[in-house]
Amino acid sequence: MAYMIAVKFSIKTLGCKVNQYDSLVLERELASAGFVCDNKKPDVIFVNTCAVTGKAITKSRKALNSARNNFPNAKIVLMGCWPQTYEDDIGDMKADLVWGVGHFDAFMNEIAKLCSKNSFHKRIKRLELKPPESGGRSRYFLKIQDGCEQFCTYCNIPFARGKLKSRGKEEILNEIKAVAEAGYEEIVLCGIHLGLYGKEKDSRTCDLTELLKEIIKIKKLGRVRLSSIEVNDINGKLLKLIKNSHKICSHLHVPLQSGCNKILYAMNRPYSTDLFEAIIERSRKLIPDIAITTDVIVGFPGESDANFDETYDFIRRIGFSKIHVFPFSVHERTPAATMGNQIPEKIKKIRAGSIRKLGARMRKKYIRSFNGRRLKVVVEKNDNEIATGKAQYYFDVQFAPDKIIAKKAMSKKSIGRIVSVKAAISRRLK
Repeated sequence: MAYMIAVKFSIKTLGCKVNQYDSLVLERELASAGFVCDNKKPDVIFVNTCAVTGKAITKSRKALNSARNNFPNAKIVLMGCWPQTYEDDIGDMKADLVWGVGHFDAFMNEIAKLCSKNSFHKRIKRLELKPPESGGRSRYFLKIQDGCEQFCTYCNIPFARGKLKSRGKEEILNEIKAVAEAGYEEIVLCGIHLGLYGKEKDSRTCDLTELLKEIIKIKKLGRVRLSSIEVNDINGKLLKLIKNSHKICSHLHVPLQSGCNKILYAMNRPYSTDLFEAIIERSRKLIPDIAITTDVIVGFPGESDANFDETYDFIRRIGFSKIHVFPFSVHERTPAATMGNQIPEKIKKIRAGSIRKLGARMRKKYIRSFNGRRLKVVVEKNDNEIATGKAQYYFDVQFAPDKIIAKKAMSKKSIGRIVSVKAAISRRLK
């Protein structure tokens, strides 16, 4: 039996997919201990923070202040990368409980103390999953790895998340089986440095490709997607598995950050533009339709107009299917913060806008190449007239289901299900 306590909670999550997974685990732990989720009248509010950039910390601080101001009588729990990184400033964060990342058993006991309860030692230990929901819970994001040892000069995450840590293979497979039983047909594998899953090489793990081979054997699983992978971690074995399995999405999110070797060196990124281009070309040769999405930082210290032009030309040559553009945000505890020739915000904004326009044109061209073709789409929203879902190539599709899939796609139970859709530009592919 669960240790029942009548406490209402709310969770505010900022940052990456790994943070989202941590919040999901927290939600399950709280529910199994008798807490009730209530975003309107919470007794305790959890703010799961991000600290990857200076702007991320600002957003985390705003979320903390908002929780305190909107719910003055609620207990505030601050958690995540911000307090993990800024331990010296915990006293100034003015939360009732401050926690970093991980160590959930100890964390839950601290929550019990905060809520004047004895302990959570009797809480349910089985995995309890809700069925997929419209509005963000149609795909299941599963953390399989944590930690980073790359130490890019603009990033504080290695200090927040620590050394590489991989979850055991059997633990991952069991969770995916439970997820598939609950009705999720797409699983998104997440990690801080996902491609290095299993690098510890202990008896519980394997490498990422071997893990994928085991995952796709799960019968009720529709498909699996990699959330992000560094270009150095893309090898022939992985590409061949993606090509030969209909259960692995033909999509790789490969962070570029800069298309200029001088800036890549300053960022401490472990590749050159030549290597990046060669690996992308190899990927497309083996899997011609594969979606290649990326992240780009503009306005890094020392980035001249000529350096930016190199990045722009490189991006245009590669032809990404989607680009996330980030104006460089100073993080005071990284080497980049003390570098000379910091770029004015106005120039960053102009450069970001230029890359975004280029990215939009490339994305439209990529999506149009699928016009008239059948796509496998995981349904995310359904208002009984128009359904919306994510194709295996990582773009959104709006569609009116045809007769073959009408009964499945036009019901609320269709959320999280994979259906076959004929792509039509008139149906407004995004």
